[in-house]
Amino acid sequence: MKKITRLVLAGVILPALTLGQAKVRLTNYVNPLIGTTVLTDSAELGYNPPWRTWNGLVGPAACVPFGMVEAVPITTYGSGSGYEYEVNTIKAFAQTSGTDWEGENIPIMPLEGKNFTADDFASTYTHAKETARPGYYQVLLDRYNINAELTATKRAAYYKFTYKGGQDKKLAFDLVHAGGGSSTWEINKAGDNIVVGRQGSLYFYAVMNHKIKSIDISKRNPNQPDIPRSGQGAGGQRKLTGNIDMPVISFEKSDKPLEVKIGLSSVSPDGAKLNCTTEIANKNFNQVYKEADESWEKLLNQVKVTGGTQKQKVMFYSCLYRQFWYPCVTSDVDGKVAIYERRKHVPGEIVSPAATHTLKDTIPGFETYQSPGFWDVFRTQLVVVDMLQPEVSNNIIKSLIFTGEHSGGFLPTSFHGDFASSYIAGSYLRGIRGYDVQKAYHLMLNNANTPTSSSVRGARPHNGEYLRLGYVPEANIPHPTTETVSTAGTTKTLEFAYSDYSIALMAKALGDKGTYNTMMKRSKNYKNVFDPQTELMRGRLADGKWYAPFDPQYPYYEFMYREANAWQASFFVPQDPHGLIALYKSPKDFELKVDSLFSIPWGGYAKDNLSCFLGQFCMGNQPDINYPYLYYFVNKPAKSQAVLNTLMSKYFGMGPEGLALAGMDDHGSLTGFYVFAAMGIYPYSPADPEYIVSVPVFDKIEMQLGGDKKFTITKKGGGKNIDKITIGGAPLKGWFVDYDDMRKGKGLDIYTK
Repeated sequence: MKKITRLVLAGVILPALTLGQAKVRLTNYVNPLIGTTVLTDSAELGYNPPWRTWNGLVGPAACVPFGMVEAVPITTYGSGSGYEYEVNTIKAFAQTSGTDWEGENIPIMPLEGKNFTADDFASTYTHAKETARPGYYQVLLDRYNINAELTATKRAAYYKFTYKGGQDKKLAFDLVHAGGGSSTWEINKAGDNIVVGRQGSLYFYAVMNHKIKSIDISKRNPNQPDIPRSGQGAGGQRKLTGNIDMPVISFEKSDKPLEVKIGLSSVSPDGAKLNCTTEIANKNFNQVYKEADESWEKLLNQVKVTGGTQKQKVMFYSCLYRQFWYPCVTSDVDGKVAIYERRKHVPGEIVSPAATHTLKDTIPGFETYQSPGFWDVFRTQLVVVDMLQPEVSNNIIKSLIFTGEHSGGFLPTSFHGDFASSYIAGSYLRGIRGYDVQKAYHLMLNNANTPTSSSVRGARPHNGEYLRLGYVPEANIPHPTTETVSTAGTTKTLEFAYSDYSIALMAKALGDKGTYNTMMKRSKNYKNVFDPQTELMRGRLADGKWYAPFDPQYPYYEFMYREANAWQASFFVPQDPHGLIALYKSPKDFELKVDSLFSIPWGGYAKDNLSCFLGQFCMGNQPDINYPYLYYFVNKPAKSQAVLNTLMSKYFGMGPEGLALAGMDDHGSLTGFYVFAAMGIYPYSPADPEYIVSVPVFDKIEMQLGGDKKFTITKKGGGKNIDKITIGGAPLKGWFVDYDDMRKGKGLDIYTK
C-alpha cells in the first residue's frame, strides 16, 4: 500500500501526495495567508517597530483572476487589504480588497437575534477554524456560531452562512465603512428577497435565498471613532461622518443556510443587476467555487516546476497566484464602463482637478481594466502578465489608451515616475500589439514632452524643469525630515531617464529615428545627478550646486528620493549599467560600492515602506528591487547569486508563522520578484524583451507562454553558481536570454558548479 502524506500550513490543507506520483492540483500549493501577518522582531525589520508594520498587506479574499470582486474578511478597516492575521475579530465581509488602503467596499455581516448593536457586532474567530484557498474563504464566527463561506465570479460575490443553532437570521450592511474612510450610501428593497443600493459610486444588487421580513436601522454612537489605517501615516483616530447608522435585514424563518449573491458595478444599478444575474444567478455555491478553483488551476498550470522543497513550491505558487489579482476588470458584463473625462490640457494652463465630468454609459468594445500601480508593478508583475496572459496585457493597454484619450491626452503616472511608457514599450517588444499602436505612442510622447510643472494636471510633474535642465532640481530646504514633501528630484530624474529610454525603444521599433535619437540622449540624464565625490546620486539645486548637508543613509519619502535613501536610489540605471559603472574610477571601484550597499548596516530608522534590509538594500520596497543583479555587470555573478539565495530563503515567509513578506506586496510587485528569481530569469530592464539568468530554485521549470510554444528552463547539476548557459543547445552570449528565443520554445539550460 502506497504511503499518503498531508501537510497543513496556516489553515491551508496542502495536496495529498502519493509517493511516486506527481499529479497534484497546483491550487493546493497556494497559501493565500502568506503576506497577511506582521513582523515584530527588530532583527528582521531592521528597527524597533513603533507601529504595525507593512509586511505584505494582502488578504485571503475569494476571487477569480483580475476580478472586480474580491470578497474579503475585514479585521481592520483601512489596513491595506482589510485583513490582518494577528487581529482575532472579524468586523464584516467586504466585496473589494486591495493592498493600499482602498477598496473594502460594501461590507456585510451575518448576525443573529438581538445579540449585537451597530457599535458592537464584530465576532471573534480562530485560525484553527479558518480556511483560505484560491477562490474560497471559510471561517467560523464564534460569537454567533455561524460558519461563513465565500466564493466569487469576476463581478459577483457568493456567500453561504450556515447558522448552527437555528437562530433568527439577520444581515447587516455596514455601508458607512470602507477602506478609504466614511462613505455615502443608500439601500432599498427591490423584491421579496432583493436589495439594491450603492456605496459612494459603487452600485450593488444583492439577492438572498430567504424572504425579507424587514429592513431596520441600528443606531450608531455618533462619537464612536473610526479606526484609520495602520502605520506611521495613520494620523490618529477620526470620527465617522454622514449617515453613520447601519441597516439590518431580518428574514422569515428558514432552516436553510442563508445565501447571498451580490453583483457590483461602477456604471449603474442596472449594471450591478446584470452582472449578478448573468454570472451567478442560476448557479449554486459549489458550482461557483468549482469554477473559481478551475480558473486558478488553469492559470497556475502555465508554470510547472520540478524539484525544490515543499516549502519552496508553496512560496512559489503563492507568489505566482498574486501576479493575477491586479489590475481589476472595470467593465460590466455587457461591456459598459464608467469613464471620467477631463478637457484637454492647454500648454501653460492650470487645470483644476474639479474640472471633470462623468460620461454616461460607454462601451469601448473590449474588457476594460483599472490603471495599474505602475511604480510598483512595471518592474515584475506586469512582465509576468505579459508573458502568461498577453491578452489581458493587450486589454490593459487598450484601457490606458481609452482612458488617456478621455482624460486630457496623457497616460497615468500612478504613484511616481512615468512607467506606463515602460510597460507599453516592453509589451510591444514582447509581441503584444493588438491595439492602436500609434495612439499609444502619441500618449507616450505627450507624457514625455509636455513641459508640466508641479501645479499642472498632466503627466510627469516637474517635467518642464527636467526638459530645460536635464534633471529635476531639489528645493534648498534646511533641515528636511523623512516626511518633507518637495520634488523628489533625484528619483524623478532617474525614473524619467529610464522612461525616455523605454520610449526610445518604441521609437526604434516604429522607425522614428528622430525621436529615438532624442530619447536616447535624454536617457543619459541620470549622469546629471551623479555626485563623483560621494559616488552616489544626489539632490541638485536649480543653480547646479549639490544639496548640502548630505547624509546618504537618511531616508526620505519625497525629498531628493522617493521612499528611499541615496543607497537605495543610486543604482537605478537599468538602461545603461555599463554607463553607470563608467562614472566610477574603475569597475573594481563600482564593485566595492555595491559591496557597501549590501554590507553597511541600516541605521535603525523606523519608516513606513522601508523594512527588512541586507545592508542598506531594502527588500521591503521597490526602488532597489533589481540591485541584487548589479554584480553581473562586473562579471561577478556568483556574488549576485549569494545575495539572491539569501533574499529568497530569509525574506519570504518571515516571522513566527512563516507568513510575512519583507514589505508591502503592492499588487504583486514583491511576490513577482520571488517568482522570477526562483525561476532563474529576471527582467532587469522591464522595457527590454530580455531576462538576466541566474541559478533557479527548481530543477526544471516549464512555462506555457502566450503562444503555443512551451519554454523550458533546466538546471544541470547541483552547484550553487553558474558554470555555463545554453539556449536551444547553443552557448548563450552574455547573461541575458532573449524573449524571442523563449517564445520559439528554445530550451534554456543552466549548468551549475
